[in-house]
Amino acid sequence: MLPITSIEGTPGPAAPSNAVRTPDVSEESKAKFEQLLWAELLTHTGLEDALTLGGGDGASMFARYFVEAIAEDIAKQHPLGLLDKELPTVETLTLEEKAAENG
Repeated sequence: MLPITSIEGTPGPAAPSNAVRTPDVSEESKAKFEQLLWAELLTHTGLEDALTLGGGDGASMFARYFVEAIAEDIAKQHPLGLLDKELPTVETLTLEEKAAENG
């Protein structure tokens, strides 16, 4: 039989910190995210399927490479800037609501 011990002295979980840490996102990560987003958008438009018609496995591999190359070019030439701004916080939203109320 196992010994019974009291758990009163056992430390509980650490209290969460009130400070919110935002992750540092490099320019390379931002560009890669936009490239992946464009690649998915192009794939869903049917571009990859159109490139693989009647081609088999080789055409399928080439089509994915081609779609990713187009997506990389679009991301470089026309960045969306999705990760350039910080997400709004509760304080920001409250201030915006008060500003809207005051005219």
